[in-house]
Amino acid sequence: MNTDTFAPPPPYFPTASTSLRSRSGKASMTSLPLHLVHRILLLTLDRRATPSRYWSDPEEERVRRIWGLFRGLRGVNRVFWLVATSILRAMYLETFLSLVQKGFSSDPFPYDSSHLTESGNDGDEAQIATRSVYAGRGRETATFDRFIAIKVGEELRKVESELSEGGEGGREIFTRLQPAARIEDLLLTLSPKFISPTTTPANAVPGRSLPLPQSHLSITLTPTWAQLYLHSGSVTASKRGRKELVVEVRRTETLEGTAKRVEEGLDDLRRRLLEWGGRVG
Repeated sequence: MNTDTFAPPPPYFPTASTSLRSRSGKASMTSLPLHLVHRILLLTLDRRATPSRYWSDPEEERVRRIWGLFRGLRGVNRVFWLVATSILRAMYLETFLSLVQKGFSSDPFPYDSSHLTESGNDGDEAQIATRSVYAGRGRETATFDRFIAIKVGEELRKVESELSEGGEGGREIFTRLQPAARIEDLLLTLSPKFISPTTTPANAVPGRSLPLPQSHLSITLTPTWAQLYLHSGSVTASKRGRKELVVEVRRTETLEGTAKRVEEGLDDLRRRLLEWGGRVG
């Protein structure tokens, strides 16, 4: 092909949003555009792009590069953590979905939880920079992240020793944690008369009144029953505080059906047909 027939690329003019310099005038890693951070972190996983002389086993090198991304590079700063986590989620998503129990639904990304949106307001930027990287994360997203941590650790131990055996953490995720987390996310699809998507103030303790804040609710599953608990603190916080049973309903074959049963139980509470903490058969 004759390249002389192609016009040269247009000149590059850096804009304010793609400049490598922050408003203080100092260049830093935090001021890099997101697509460049993403490209840099991807290259750390490519042994052809970033060759190393320390490993002779390709599989061990692959696993240790992933471990370095998971354990090392994510700790550089907030942007690195979020971008590295998105790369790891893309790598392990297919495996996660393939292990979900038959007949159960899954949506590891029920809503936007990356917090990578840019803002031109100084106050908004400061607020985003100090917000927890876990804030706004879906319940099943958190379970998915836990699965990634288990898998990365298991793969590392396997290349370090052929005698390493897989633990029970992965099995527990798909028998107990994933179904419960999925129902907790589905609570947001229920009527606003029963479930509120808004979070309560940090020091406020939710009372026995509807609608209940989803941020303070959790689901516990037994083979037959699904129990809805109300916590005095946010479920995503390190300390959830005390909890009390709101309603207990019989599980159905699907997670959506069980969430619908929870809604019916809350409706019975509203109509005073059921006491707080009661069971719906």
